[in-house]
Amino acid sequence: MFFKKCYVCEESKEFSDFHKSSRNKSGLQSKCKECSSIINKKRYEKNKEQILFSNAVWRDNNRERHRASQRKWKNENTALVNHHTALRRAKKKKATPLWADINRIKYIYAHCQWLNKTFNCNMHVDHIVPLSGKNICGLHIHQNLQVIPAEENIKKNNSFLGGF
Repeated sequence: MFFKKCYVCEESKEFSDFHKSSRNKSGLQSKCKECSSIINKKRYEKNKEQILFSNAVWRDNNRERHRASQRKWKNENTALVNHHTALRRAKKKKATPLWADINRIKYIYAHCQWLNKTFNCNMHVDHIVPLSGKNICGLHIHQNLQVIPAEENIKKNNSFLGGF
């Protein structure tokens, strides 16, 4: 293993703890990732309005490039996108209680994405008891979620087929 000394914290760290740089002979930045993160956070807090303004100007001037970047990120992170979309919908309906286990909910969406990619199938995450059914309303919690084929979910169409 190779080590390099960070000029900020003055600790010797592995090469993997440094960002790449074409400016230095070593091909690595002179400060470690951890120190870079702290410095960048401080800089952002100090210049927040200016940074947000310049980002908005860049987005306006590079609209297509920004959209392409967003599409790429969404395609690479479909489980997270689906999780956030469902969470937003559930919050709008006030269906996610404070005690809901968000990590388990995220896992169910990630598992569904893994099934779709690995086995090339079309699965959906379904609420067993719909969030806004005709006679009953469920919660957005992991016990109320299931991974089922898309056709079944579409056929179900916001109905509750079970009983208590």
